[in-house]
Amino acid sequence: MKKQLLRLFFTALFSALIHADVALAVEAAPRISDREIIERLTRLEEGQQSMGRQIEQRFQAVEQRMEAVQEQVEQRFQAMEQRMEDMHKQIEQRFQAMEQRMEAVQEQVEQRFQAMDQRFLSMEKRMDAQWSLTLVLIMAIIGLVGFVVWDRKTALKPLERRFERIAHELERDLDVPSPEGSRLTRLIAALREIAPDDPKLSERIREALRRHSLLEEEAPRRA
Repeated sequence: MKKQLLRLFFTALFSALIHADVALAVEAAPRISDREIIERLTRLEEGQQSMGRQIEQRFQAVEQRMEAVQEQVEQRFQAMEQRMEDMHKQIEQRFQAMEQRMEAVQEQVEQRFQAMDQRFLSMEKRMDAQWSLTLVLIMAIIGLVGFVVWDRKTALKPLERRFERIAHELERDLDVPSPEGSRLTRLIAALREIAPDDPKLSERIREALRRHSLLEEEAPRRA
């Protein structure tokens, strides 16, 4: 495409130069030989070729500059993309680190709550065990007190009955309610009245009382 444009440009320029030479020739009306025409055409061709080379060199320089600029732009865009990727990676790494920290903190909090729950459960179990033990001890004490009371009642009832029976028999045999005293007291008083009159009877009564352990032996008199 560029070469075709150059050819059209050079053709138009060449035709313009030819028309200009013809116009000058018509005006001046000098006689130009074929050799001069050939030389001029040769010069024109050389000028066209040099202009074409210069234009091509300029176009090549422009293309090289455009390619260099494009490469620089691409390099800058690549650098920006690389920076964006690096920033994205850094942000992702930071978010991952934050997520890991949050997970670690959450795990620690859960472990602490679990430890607290276990402690509360152990405390509740201990309190339940202590309360159960306290209830057992209270029931045991109440049972022991009840057993002691029942045992005392059951153990003392026969004694009470026996003492009541003995007291009743003593009262009946000794006639304690009598205003003159018991029968034993009255018997001793009667024997004391009889003893001075009958020494033998008194001696027999003493021996009988000694045999039945009703009279204590008198302590031997000291010399």
